[in-house]
Amino acid sequence: MNKKQPINSNQLSFSIGRPLTVLLEEVQNSNSDRNLKQAAEQILEALQTFETANNPGVSKSARTSQAIYKIFTK
Repeated sequence: MNKKQPINSNQLSFSIGRPLTVLLEEVQNSNSDRNLKQAAEQILEALQTFETANNPGVSKSARTSQAIYKIFTK
């Protein structure tokens, strides 16, 4: 059975402003939910792909550059 855990406002406020990669790595290292760990790993892989695509030496259209910029700034 899945029990919903109460929201801890201290944890939420502590997370605000921290890099997403740090939060995802913490989820991977400290959570026992296998599905959540796997999701965090997939998001980390996607972030690494975006970072690679955002490198100055990578050829891309202006539209692609703009989309990557929006992803990193939201």
